[in-house]
Amino acid sequence: AVQSASLIIGMHADGATEAIVDAALKYCKPFIVVPCCVFPRLFNQRYLVKNDGTKVPVRSHEQFCDYLLQKDSRFKREILPFEGRNVGIWWDGKGGESK
Repeated sequence: AVQSASLIIGMHADGATEAIVDAALKYCKPFIVVPCCVFPRLFNQRYLVKNDGTKVPVRSHEQFCDYLLQKDSRFKREILPFEGRNVGIWWDGKGGESK
């Protein structure tokens, strides 16, 4: 199903958010996710790499968004025009293989 999709969308997709991003990268599909819950105990293998190279566990919503952005330099962050969790992480699917 993903291979034939034109766009992948995850609005508050909870535990599926990272899988949506990974599938979009694998199949070079445009996507947007609006991360909500972090689930740090369930996904305890997520680490954010800081500028000095140290790794910190992903525990907050802001860290989760940064973690997703670190997956590929082509990803963008947008603040969406509604209340609540309104950070969108997106990619237009262009640019070939992941960077």
